[in-house]
Amino acid sequence: MPITNSFFRYAIVAAGLSGATALALYAAPPNRPLLSLPGQVPALGNPLGVAPSESPVAGNVPAPIRSTFGITPSQSVNGQVQISHCLVSLIEDVQVPAKEAGALVNVAVTEGDYVRVGQVLAQIDDRQSQLQKMAAIQDRDAALAKANDDIEVRFAEASFEVTTAELDRALGIEKRNSGAVTAADIQKLRLAKKRDELGIDRSKLEMKIAHMGAEVKQAAVDAADEGIARRKIISPIDGLVIGLFHEKGEWVNIGEPVLQIVRVDRLRVEGFLSASEVGPESIAGKPVNVEVTLAQGRTAQLAGTVTFISPLVQAGNKYRVRAEVQNRSEQGHPVLRPGMTATMFIATH
Repeated sequence: MPITNSFFRYAIVAAGLSGATALALYAAPPNRPLLSLPGQVPALGNPLGVAPSESPVAGNVPAPIRSTFGITPSQSVNGQVQISHCLVSLIEDVQVPAKEAGALVNVAVTEGDYVRVGQVLAQIDDRQSQLQKMAAIQDRDAALAKANDDIEVRFAEASFEVTTAELDRALGIEKRNSGAVTAADIQKLRLAKKRDELGIDRSKLEMKIAHMGAEVKQAAVDAADEGIARRKIISPIDGLVIGLFHEKGEWVNIGEPVLQIVRVDRLRVEGFLSASEVGPESIAGKPVNVEVTLAQGRTAQLAGTVTFISPLVQAGNKYRVRAEVQNRSEQGHPVLRPGMTATMFIATH
């Protein structure tokens, strides 16, 4: 049975033939035998079985067959670039760790729960931290009471008034009756007045130092509050709980993941474009429309924006394009899910 031209054209592409040989093979009529089995030897002057009237000319050569195996196809039609077989992936995927070691006394969520940023997800035993806070509050309050006590200042001011009056009286007596008060007594009274004046300054300084001590005690209270807060496992993002690694009553160490949260309200869609067909300047920051096939043949479209264009051109003269797409829910479930494949349309005008 002869091998026909229809078969052999595919063999040419697979074998990578070129030049006059490929041209001659392409030009043969669709059903003309090209090779003969034993007993079917073609004429020596025409080893390929091509009639002279069928010599290949440029107008008879069919368009080359292009293989798209392993290449993400892209097309540019009506001001849009179409990229097929795009991959949908997560933007944020967080394994929430324990910030302190201890036993879990409560796990407030289960797999499938939607959580908000700042929401308490689990609680580590904080009884010791609570006791430390109570002690720190007592120390702070005692320090504040001492800092606000101005008895020493008022006493120093009263003493200064007394010694000032004694000095003034002695100076008056000496003025009226010279020699009635000795110079030594007057000098002592002046020294006592200066002492009481400095006593006022010292009392005020002691109050200031006491206030600083109260601030140190307040820092101890703040540190205790931080210890309590670190024993609350808080959600860092809005998202969906997809994994619990520990249950209530189990011990967790510092840095050990307790649960996993993924963000599903906004997802990433990535595909590849031909560098010879579409330049990055024509799609940077442009709006996109992502189409995905759902169950039972239904389709859904979601809008987004090109957020990243890779500066690297990979094998096949392709470069990576990434868009972020706002997701939506249907009956409590996200329409677009990580791992799906989608078609992305990028506006170029």
